[in-house]
Amino acid sequence: MMDSVLSTIEKIKLQEQEQEIKLKEKREYETNITLLQRSIRDALSLKDKLRDEEKALNERILKLVSQIELEKIRNKAIKTEVDVLKKELERLKYDINYNISNVWKIRSSYCEAVTQTSDEYDVWALLIKPVRTEPVVRNNTPEKEIHSNEGRLPTAIERRKNAIAERNRLLAEPDTGGEFVRYLQIFKFILKPY
Repeated sequence: MMDSVLSTIEKIKLQEQEQEIKLKEKREYETNITLLQRSIRDALSLKDKLRDEEKALNERILKLVSQIELEKIRNKAIKTEVDVLKKELERLKYDINYNISNVWKIRSSYCEAVTQTSDEYDVWALLIKPVRTEPVVRNNTPEKEIHSNEGRLPTAIERRKNAIAERNRLLAEPDTGGEFVRYLQIFKFILKPY
């Protein structure tokens, strides 16, 4: 009988041990389940957060793409405007150079006309300041005229030679003369935007 009691006690002990093991396993499973549930909740919240961030990044990318398109359009518009202004500048340069060369041609023709007029007529009568208001009676004797204009004649001849030399110089170098450079700077100053 003792054997039977001992065997029953052992059976009971074994059953209790088995129940404890099962209880431990059950607790471990429950803790694992709660840990898994917590991990799933964290993963879901992280997924929602990442989805929101992805949506925000996509919106930002769309805005940046639209800004890039706008900048491309602006860049293209500025390039066309610059090209138009360059063409207008080239046209204005051509017009300025053409007009400056016309001015120099007119100036040289005026110089030529002045020299021809001074050669043909007595210019000294026009250049001399009148002393009296009464009309002067002239005697057409060339000797007296030479005597009265004797001191002025060499200076007039020298002035005439200098004017002819200046005219020839300006005709020879119309684009590099000092007057040309001065006029060119005046035109640049006038055309400069404020």
